[in-house]
Amino acid sequence: MNILIAYDGSQSAKDAIQDLKHAGLPKSGVQATVLSAGEVRTPTEPALNIEPSLPIITYAIENAHDLLAYAREAAEKESEEGVQQVNQLFPQWEVTPCARLSSPASSILEFADSSKPDLIVMGSHGRSGLKRLFLGSVSLRVVTEAHTSVRISKGTLHLDESTPLVIVLSFDGSRGSREAVHHLLKRSWPSGTKLHIVTVIDVSILSTPEYIWLVGDDLGQYQEMKETNIQRALHALAHEMSKRFDVTTAMPIGHPAHELLEEAKRVAADAIFIGSRGLSRFERLLLGSVAHSVVAHAEATVEIVR
Repeated sequence: MNILIAYDGSQSAKDAIQDLKHAGLPKSGVQATVLSAGEVRTPTEPALNIEPSLPIITYAIENAHDLLAYAREAAEKESEEGVQQVNQLFPQWEVTPCARLSSPASSILEFADSSKPDLIVMGSHGRSGLKRLFLGSVSLRVVTEAHTSVRISKGTLHLDESTPLVIVLSFDGSRGSREAVHHLLKRSWPSGTKLHIVTVIDVSILSTPEYIWLVGDDLGQYQEMKETNIQRALHALAHEMSKRFDVTTAMPIGHPAHELLEEAKRVAADAIFIGSRGLSRFERLLLGSVAHSVVAHAEATVEIVR
């Protein structure tokens, strides 16, 4: 398994590494890269309101070199710090530091495109430490544009080792949600781990004119048949997953993101697994909209599975 861990020294990044203890990852056979980005920002306005001259240009060049050297040194130091933290948790992993001089989001996405990791791991916000209701700009861009699965830690760690992990799985029968099932089954979970499978009957689709026109006068009968089919699929999945987990299910009616978040709160989820609907430009921008909303507003760690 190949993992990319974004690390900037913030508490959120440290929590994301600690949260890996509860991600069902193997204790050996993992290659992890801890990536830190050194970003040098150029001023948006001239610092001096005077005409450029050779001494000023020379000073600016020297100053830029100093800034770059400082940014690289800081990134290298942060990356090594992250490696040490990962090594403490997983001493048998092969962990490599990586420092880049670029914006954090660009560094993560470019590295992921070239190395193609199985999973990107990062905190929900960076050094500012603000407990935003929405994702920080870096994590938001990575979640939106990455071509691989992304795990966003919200810093709500599972601290009581005596209580079982609680995982919520969003399942709607789509290819993305089936991939999320396989993703879960490939992991190694402790005995007693609870899995709450949530299938939402999307009320926004049921009320569209196109849907009503398609079904016609048999709307009630068609909806009853559809819900029965969904119940059967949910029951079959629960039976399969019960071989590995302590399984419960829910099939609420409403808006998928809202209902999924409510179910996650109700069962005090430690993590939510949700499939991405695709990788077209439009779908990446929206993340299927449901996944995007869940990642932005969930209190628990979220994995977007691709």
